[in-house]
Amino acid sequence: MADRARTHGVKLIDAPVSGGGSAAAEGRLVVMAGGEPGTVAYCRPVHATYADPVVHMGPLGTGQPAKLLNNVLFTANLATATDTLALGRDLAKGSAGSFALNRVVSAGGTLERLAAHAEPLLRKDVRLVTDVAAAAGAEPDIVPSAAGAALALMNHQRSAVS
Repeated sequence: MADRARTHGVKLIDAPVSGGGSAAAEGRLVVMAGGEPGTVAYCRPVHATYADPVVHMGPLGTGQPAKLLNNVLFTANLATATDTLALGRDLAKGSAGSFALNRVVSAGGTLERLAAHAEPLLRKDVRLVTDVAAAAGAEPDIVPSAAGAALALMNHQRSAVS
């Protein structure tokens, strides 16, 4: 796409976001931008209207993998947070506190409330990262396994509720 755009004098970046609806409303999404530094800098004022920070990840094509890896790690953290929270309710106040743990706490200590919206999206991202790793000859290990555990919890809890 970049080659085709270039023939028309158009510069391209990939700039996926992370953070969800409330972060968008508060202007605190994270933009993970890939592209030429000058082009990313040119686009920064637009991104700044809804995001803080805007992070330049590297060349064109590095933004999307960064977002996928971010989401896979978040999914893995959800599983760890859910299991850990079952053992100690006050952990969110200590050094173990994290965005994932806070999401689980705010959802009542389980992944049930998050499942309907988050599970299909996170499942897609885990699958995409696993596919990329397989194509690169890498062995997905701990993080995708933990992410799979969270997805299994979401799917199980969703099925039990339905």
